[in-house]
Amino acid sequence: MHEQDFVAAAASAVDRMSFGELVALGVFAGAIDVGPWIGDAAATVAQAYRDAPGRRPIAVAVDRAFGVRLHAPFDASAQQWWTTDWPGREEFGPLFRDFERVYESGEFTWAGLWTVTDPPIAAHAQLADAWEMYPGPITRWHLPVSADARVHEVHRPADWVALVADHPRESNARGTGWELPGPNQSASLVAPLLDLPGQRAARPTIRRRLVADWRSVAEHYDAVHLSWAGFLTSEGCISDLGGGDVAMMRYWFSERTHWLADVFGEPEPIGTPMDHAGAPGEPMSPERRRRDRAALTALLGRGDPG
Repeated sequence: MHEQDFVAAAASAVDRMSFGELVALGVFAGAIDVGPWIGDAAATVAQAYRDAPGRRPIAVAVDRAFGVRLHAPFDASAQQWWTTDWPGREEFGPLFRDFERVYESGEFTWAGLWTVTDPPIAAHAQLADAWEMYPGPITRWHLPVSADARVHEVHRPADWVALVADHPRESNARGTGWELPGPNQSASLVAPLLDLPGQRAARPTIRRRLVADWRSVAEHYDAVHLSWAGFLTSEGCISDLGGGDVAMMRYWFSERTHWLADVFGEPEPIGTPMDHAGAPGEPMSPERRRRDRAALTALLGRGDPG
């Protein structure tokens, strides 16, 4: 078979694929194939850029089959908080206060709360792995959201750039990934990628990396929502802002919403706990329910869970 035959077969296979299978592959690729700490990620990305023109039919098939779902906007009725029963989780609370406490270069704030929009079961295991939710069991809680919650949508890199441009902060940290100058960027490993015209995956030098000022963002929005399309197009994509300045979303790893305020109703548990592989386990015990509720109450800063 010629290469175009393989591409045609892959494009045809998209029509037989479920949405869950598609996004599970996307999560695996973002965290494992080209993840920020993967040693051969730059080579993988370089090959992907070389192959991209010939594989356009696959992208067309994905857009035809799943474009609407990939671009689905924030859904206030389907937000889930996932948690493991690890000791000390409640000590991160109360959230929504210390916005300057950020991860890495400032890709998100530790003062925020993460939810996911009722993901397909086929993607559960990959999500748990990408978010490093182990050991299990993992429990899921439905968080009702106020109808007037202010949410910034990210469906493409330009949406992330708009957030950063409106609420800029210069990062003073050196990221530990391979994409931008830092301790893990090897010139020899990144060089083949840098030689490709138009690539947006790595830069050998920058003037400033601009990230979101999360306190400023919180004054205007209650949350930032990254759609599946936003994840597939924005995770690890460098945007040149002029003068050597750059912006890049990283470490989100999936469709997610990053909450900066408590705009939630009463949380309720969903289904049975699952293990790290996404398989259902035993029903949630009253004691586990109590611990989860107490942890979430502490994180939200709501006082005594009762």
